[in-house]
Amino acid sequence: MLGTLIWRVREATAVLLGRKKTQKELPKQNFSEKNLTNLKPFKINDEKLNQFLSGLSIEFIFSEFNEERVNAGGADLSQQLRLDPSLSTLKKYFPNAKYTVYSDFDLKIEGINLKKIENPVLQDKKNLKRHFYHLADYYKFKGMLESEADIAISIDSDMYVLNDNVYSLIYLTEKFGFCVPNSSAQSMNFEIETSLDTIPITDESKGFGTTSNITPMTLSKKSEVGKIFYQNCCEIMEKEPSRASIVMWKAAWKTGNYPYLLPKEFCVCRGNEGLGNEVILHVGHPSVAQFYNVRLQ
Repeated sequence: MLGTLIWRVREATAVLLGRKKTQKELPKQNFSEKNLTNLKPFKINDEKLNQFLSGLSIEFIFSEFNEERVNAGGADLSQQLRLDPSLSTLKKYFPNAKYTVYSDFDLKIEGINLKKIENPVLQDKKNLKRHFYHLADYYKFKGMLESEADIAISIDSDMYVLNDNVYSLIYLTEKFGFCVPNSSAQSMNFEIETSLDTIPITDESKGFGTTSNITPMTLSKKSEVGKIFYQNCCEIMEKEPSRASIVMWKAAWKTGNYPYLLPKEFCVCRGNEGLGNEVILHVGHPSVAQFYNVRLQ
């Protein structure tokens, strides 16, 4: 799109002339090294929390299409188990949860329920450059709708759960019905101007709706509004595949319903390093892994 091209030329020119840096200078940190070799199960000492979790069934849903693992954030995760670091760090805090992966190939991981999709949707749109991303996002929505768990959580495989504040995600979902994380972007206009795989917003908001991230997304089995929202996400993705945040906005505009926006602490992305009170790190962004001293290899 012309607007995106103009914005990127301006940004590149500012960097070349020294008026702007490619990313903000981050303060020096001294975080202890984090990796998957020294994870230990977390023991819950809060009896109220124990009772709350024991009364719920929880399912984490992954969506992995294309046997070659490609990370849009730029991290090299080729040496990791396909669902790590998300899977291992989630299991530390949710050892009794159900774990399911939707995939178009035989992704066999011990303890994981594989839902192999023999005939994925969007086969008539395979020529689109980000076809596998569209598929993955579609089955993130679909997976939550098909879940029989009390709480369904769709999450990317390049996340690192940092601490037990992740249990707040369950409480928030139980309270509000369905949740998505806040985004580093601003309005949908900014998202369209600066992101890949976007299409215009043509509704009366003129692009001034709020954008959101897509990992983690949650759904309570009790939330009929949430089910309608995610069902519309699926239908819109089938008709007009694009970036998931745009699909979600279109679903929100169509239904008049919007998920509860989780704070950025639940999806710390590039540019949000050092915000404080971090819960889940998006370590698929190399600068995030480096800042928090997360070893991925």
